[in-house]
Amino acid sequence: MHAKVQIIDKVTETFETKKGVKTLHLLVCQDQSRPPLRNTFDYEMTPEEFTKYGASLVDKVVEFNIQVISENFTGRTRMSGAILKVDA
Repeated sequence: MHAKVQIIDKVTETFETKKGVKTLHLLVCQDQSRPPLRNTFDYEMTPEEFTKYGASLVDKVVEFNIQVISENFTGRTRMSGAILKVDA
């Protein structure tokens, strides 16, 4: 699924697992399609995407290829996939 979104914020979540500490880099996204999704959602960046883009995507429009849609422990929607295009 392709999604064009406005990046609102970048958030880092760190937690302990059985294998040690894990850090997730998340982008808080607002859907730009018509009609848009009702709520914002989080996009989980891969380590490669984080190295390439870091926090530079905030306040930009990004096109994603969404491959996985899930929800976190609190029920918030989380998506992952690939960044296709970044608009200024």
